[in-house]
Amino acid sequence: MDKRIKMAAGAGVAALAIIAAGGGYYYFHVSKDTPEYAIQTVSESIANHDVQEFHRVVDVDSVLDSGYEGFVDGMTASVGVTPPDAGEAIKTFTQMLRTPLMLSVKSAIDSYVATGDLNAKENIGVMELIERTGLNDIEVRGVHNIQINDADNDEAFADLVLYQKELAGEFPIQIVLTRGKDAQWQVARVQNFQEYVAQIMQARRAQLDNYLAKAGEINARHDAAIREAEQKYGAILALGNLGQDKTRADLKALINDAFLTDWEARKQELFSLPVPKDAVTLHNLYMKICDTSIAAAQDYAKWMDDKNATTIKSAEEKIHQVQTLSAEAAALAKRMAS
Repeated sequence: MDKRIKMAAGAGVAALAIIAAGGGYYYFHVSKDTPEYAIQTVSESIANHDVQEFHRVVDVDSVLDSGYEGFVDGMTASVGVTPPDAGEAIKTFTQMLRTPLMLSVKSAIDSYVATGDLNAKENIGVMELIERTGLNDIEVRGVHNIQINDADNDEAFADLVLYQKELAGEFPIQIVLTRGKDAQWQVARVQNFQEYVAQIMQARRAQLDNYLAKAGEINARHDAAIREAEQKYGAILALGNLGQDKTRADLKALINDAFLTDWEARKQELFSLPVPKDAVTLHNLYMKICDTSIAAAQDYAKWMDDKNATTIKSAEEKIHQVQTLSAEAAALAKRMAS
C-alpha cells in the first residue's frame, strides 16, 4: 500500500484512516490477545477487503466521535475569537453538521475497506475535511510506544507517528485501544486530535501571515515606484502639452520604461510567492490587478501614437477596473490580517 495517504477522510476518521493506511507496515509476531495484533488486523482487513473483520477490530463510531470532537476543539482553539461566547457559537454550528457529516465519513470508510475507493463523490464533505485537517498528504513514520495502561489492563495506548509537511515535522497521533470481554483488543478512540488540528491551523496562520507580509511589501514598494512615475508624468505635461509630438513621445517612453516595466516586475514577484490555500482569492485579485494595469499601460502607450478616442477610453476603463479591484484587495487583505 502506498505510504502516502491520498485518501479523503473526515476529521473524525483521521486516526482511523492513518491506521488503515499505515498499519500494513508494522507486522507483529504476537498472540491474538494483544493490542499489537489488533493494529495488524486493521491493515489485514483492509488488504482483504473484509468489512466485517475491520469493524470487529475498530469501533468506528467511537473513533469518529473522538476525532470529530478533537477537530471542533482544535479549530475553536486556533481561532482565538472574542467575545468568549463566539467559541461556543462555532461549536454549536459544527454540532449541527455532525450527524450528516459522520454518516458520510462512515460510508466512505466502509467503501474504502470494501473496494479500496472512498467513493468521495457520494460522500459529500469528505474531501473538504481531509484537506482541512491536513491529512491529504502525510507520511506514516511508524507505530511506537505500544503499551498497556498500568492502571487499567483493559486499556492500551499507541503512538502513530506522522510526518506532516505543513508542520515540517513529526506528530504522534495517540491511539487508544480497549479489550472486550472476549479478550480481543479494539481501536476505540484518538485522544490528541485537538492538538494536531490546532497545530495545523497555527501553521496555516503563519503561512498566511507570511504571504500577507511579503505581498504587502512588494505592493508597497511598487506603489511607491508608480507614484514617482506619476510625478514624472505630470512634470512632462507641465513642460509641454499632448498636442506636441515630443511630449507624447516622452510620455510613451515613460509609460513603457516605468509604468509597464514596473507592473510586469510586480506581477513576477507576486507570482513567485508561495500561496497558501487561504490566500488564493487575494492572490488572484493581485494577479488580475497586475494584468489589468499592464493592459492599461499598453493602451496609454498606444494612444500616444494613434490619438484614437477608443484607445484612451479603453485605457481609462481599465484604470477604473484597477481602482475597484485594488479597493477589494485592500479590504480582503485587512480582514485576513485581523
